[in-house]
Amino acid sequence: MNSAKLDVLIASYGPEGLERLAAIGLPKISGVRWLISSQFPEGNFPEIPPQLVRDDILVEFSTSVGLSVNRNLLLDRAGAELCLLADDDLVYSPKGIESIIRTFDLHPDLDIAAFMYNTVPDVCRSDPGKVSDFIPLTEKQYPSSEFPLNNPPKGFYITTFELAFRLQSVRRSGIRFNENFGVKALYPCGEDSLFLDDSMRAGLRGRFFPITIITHLGASTGIRRLGDADILRAQGLLIPRLAPKPWLPRVLLKAWRSSRATGRPLIFCLRHTLNGWWRYYRDHHTLFPG
Repeated sequence: MNSAKLDVLIASYGPEGLERLAAIGLPKISGVRWLISSQFPEGNFPEIPPQLVRDDILVEFSTSVGLSVNRNLLLDRAGAELCLLADDDLVYSPKGIESIIRTFDLHPDLDIAAFMYNTVPDVCRSDPGKVSDFIPLTEKQYPSSEFPLNNPPKGFYITTFELAFRLQSVRRSGIRFNENFGVKALYPCGEDSLFLDDSMRAGLRGRFFPITIITHLGASTGIRRLGDADILRAQGLLIPRLAPKPWLPRVLLKAWRSSRATGRPLIFCLRHTLNGWWRYYRDHHTLFPG
């Protein structure tokens, strides 16, 4: 295993995740190490694909379940100065990865940084070889200039694989992913927003940089499943945790925007978003211990 400046922490699930990583191809970049935590809950661990057998790639298997559980395993295994949070459906370029290292070198007081990503159509998830057939597009509306992450502009939200950080800063602060949130958890989204919010509450110095670092294969989970009841409940629950008061108007606005974006009836979106808001007051002591 080479000496690394940056660990890319790739959370993967099942055989399709490993196969996708093998098909994508991880570029060999000086000072970069690829740590893959691959979840196989049944314990039927496969052979590692030959494309992933390299001295700069470490694949470890786990019988655990849950994206946030997997990300915490990666936090425990990381050892480089810098880390990038990642998934098994991303395309990486040396230029994008090197820009992360350069950003932290230019900002020695920086603890955590947020960047940008672009996306290609969903067909590329099952066939990464088609990526070159498409011009990547921007899925999110990003600000055009830098800003501190503890004072974001209106409408900004984070996606996990936009985040990089100094490992020791996160470890000293005791920041972990909340395992009640994320894919295959009680609430299937929001773990990224909570990770960033916990980082800011802990006093970490964070900044957004309008630099595109990766390409995502298809729409992100939160966008693909925007109108699902469990996503709406999770989003409603997180509003009083993450947003300043008044909370109820924000819940109503979230339901209205979800209805407009997905075509779901407003009463459906409102019911599940309000249910999540109520669950915050019922369960916040157990969902957010400490």
